[in-house]
Amino acid sequence: MLFCTDTVWQRHQQQLMAAAPGLEAIEMTGDDTVTADDLERITIAFFSGDAWPGRTRPYISAALHAPNLQWLHTFSAGVDSPVFGEFVRRGARLTTSSGSSSLPIAQTVALMILALSRDMPAWMRAQQRHEWAPHTGAEVEGANLAVIGMGPIGAETARLGAVLGMHVVGCRRTPSGDEPCATRTLDALPELLGWADYVVLALPLTDNTTGLIGPEQLSLMKPTARLINVGRGGLVDEPALIDALASGRLAGAGLDVFAVEPLPADSPLWDMPNVIITPHNSGSTERANERAVGIFIDNLGRFVRGDELRNEVRPGV
Repeated sequence: MLFCTDTVWQRHQQQLMAAAPGLEAIEMTGDDTVTADDLERITIAFFSGDAWPGRTRPYISAALHAPNLQWLHTFSAGVDSPVFGEFVRRGARLTTSSGSSSLPIAQTVALMILALSRDMPAWMRAQQRHEWAPHTGAEVEGANLAVIGMGPIGAETARLGAVLGMHVVGCRRTPSGDEPCATRTLDALPELLGWADYVVLALPLTDNTTGLIGPEQLSLMKPTARLINVGRGGLVDEPALIDALASGRLAGAGLDVFAVEPLPADSPLWDMPNVIITPHNSGSTERANERAVGIFIDNLGRFVRGDELRNEVRPGV
């Protein structure tokens, strides 16, 4: 018995039933409450992109109260939220859609790199004032790009950086050798921070990466450098970043993720002229949602056959 949104069931019923003959669904319509009897029947849950963020709370709440849930698949790649750990603690298997949104997120990174290099925010402010205000920007060809985290998002970011003519070096805990660019271990992070004109954070949030970029690391960066974070807000010491941006020790930032989300209205980041803010939706496209559905359908067939699941999060890993 699958618990999913009405949107997923209406659009993909035939594919879902082809993967799991005899499959039935309990649909969440709007944010309606799921009855106690239906909660008892749920064995599989698909937390799809169309439920985020508007229907996230009622959907997750219902799934958490499904006593016979065996497996939850999420449209997201990151599962650092404690709620996902709660599903695992209760004995449910957990899988992600890692890779489904890597392309739009990397494209957003490229957008931020280009916009920061040309000071696009200044043009936008001038447009709002109806003011003709030319200024001189910079070119990114030949600039140094450090990509911290070389999963699907980091790899796609590195590829696009190379297309833009940038010198790209990746950084990850354990290089595999098949990265699309030269890749160093995290021990090389201080050296890369001093080398880079653009630093992109594309890591998951773990005990080892929390606060990865703090005052010491920011002090290593060039005053002309820009920091772009599409990983998690907790990767960065936000007050230290604000101080570096306000004092001119860092030229700018492109931020899709924050320590507290939604970003509080009184955060100084909102009004900084050298900061681009997107509301944690750099990967939100219809095609990304469809790719996430495709990963779930593939996993559904694997689940029915008893095969290994893609992108399974192992307890304690």
